[in-house]
Amino acid sequence: MVGFVGTYTEKESGGRAEGIYSFQLDPERGIIHAIRLAAHSVNPSYLAYTPSKKYLYAVNETGGNVEGSVSAFAVDNDSLHFLNQISSRGISPCHVAVDPDGSCAVVSNYSNGIVCVLPLNPDGTLGESVQVIQHSGTGPNADRQECAHTHSFIFDSGASYGFVCDLGSDAVVSYRFNRNGPVFLSESSRYDAVPGSGPRHSVWNKAGTYLYVANELDSTITVLRYDPDHGFLNRLHTVSTTKDPIETGNTVAAIKLSPDESFLYVSNRGADTIAIFAAGKDGTLQHHVTIPSGGKIPRDFSIDPTGQFLCVCHQESNNLVLFRIDPSTAIPQKSAEYEIPSGVCILI
Repeated sequence: MVGFVGTYTEKESGGRAEGIYSFQLDPERGIIHAIRLAAHSVNPSYLAYTPSKKYLYAVNETGGNVEGSVSAFAVDNDSLHFLNQISSRGISPCHVAVDPDGSCAVVSNYSNGIVCVLPLNPDGTLGESVQVIQHSGTGPNADRQECAHTHSFIFDSGASYGFVCDLGSDAVVSYRFNRNGPVFLSESSRYDAVPGSGPRHSVWNKAGTYLYVANELDSTITVLRYDPDHGFLNRLHTVSTTKDPIETGNTVAAIKLSPDESFLYVSNRGADTIAIFAAGKDGTLQHHVTIPSGGKIPRDFSIDPTGQFLCVCHQESNNLVLFRIDPSTAIPQKSAEYEIPSGVCILI
């Protein structure tokens, strides 16, 4: 089972890595091995596969006021072969999502709140941008919400709509998706989050009835009920991811559902924990357990397709921690630790 880790490489970003790393997860032995540099790349901080998993895309989150880019790679087991690189049309691209048909990639540029649509060619290469959307707005957190900060994009299960988490303006913005263009994304509606919450990332249940949103700034998860006919989101309820976010200076990072959708996981940076919630069929969440992540700043994590293992990459302690999930208690138990520098994103 192959995994890839996106990293920070530039010193200005606190990076110590050289690009994208790969590893092999052996579920029978419960170990990770064959860790190596799969491709040189500058600040490849977020990764996304095409549906076929033949191609992989990485944002190049360059710092300062320098326009970022997106790089395309062909996947050959645990190796990556560079194809091309295209401008993200914004500053600090932090997320890339591929539509279910593999026809385009949508890039979120954090620093100046720009969403960019890039066509995907049959050979996996990226085409020049075909649409650029400028978000606007602010929030009450003067340090973090001085302008729009588009942080992620996610398609619904039918790819009829896409949703942008905008940390800067406390919103999840709905766009109708037209895969045939020429206008791929047309704004449809807007869910206004709690002021100062800072929506960051989100994940759907498989039925596409609930969207779980990780709010970075106030360390919460909001469950939104979805109306697929109109692209509307309505709040069901909100839960906290940690007891003392102010004391620890905590901010939420990644959010994932277990393969069987019984549990929702979220990573806390500052508290340096993984909070796990039992996910009800009615969308409600109940706190199950919180465990130490095994390092400093758990930026991202991945649950293997069998649901047996949890892999957490840490940005500042430069380690990847492997947990085996106890099938009887659903509590992850730390089993091994490996060195991977400046880990930011992990795919298995």
